[in-house]
Amino acid sequence: MPKKPVDYSKTIMYTIRTGNSLYVGSTTNYTKRKYNHKCSITNENRKNYNLKLYKTIRENGEWVMKAYSIFPCNSKMELSIE
Repeated sequence: MPKKPVDYSKTIMYTIRTGNSLYVGSTTNYTKRKYNHKCSITNENRKNYNLKLYKTIRENGEWVMKAYSIFPCNSKMELSIE
């Protein structure tokens, strides 16, 4: 089954703060993305469990994810430039 095309007009920029660290990301589905971050922090079977972001969050014990801005765009290239 082919992947559904991404609708970049719904892009949201967000931040994750943990301790003194700040991560900036983007998504077109904020709720789903937050859930996936949470799963990657707690589930050792996830492929990104050992990424630096998730290790840092586990070390600090708490994290806050907040929408930073709405950034409607037309492509991944426009998003990357932002």
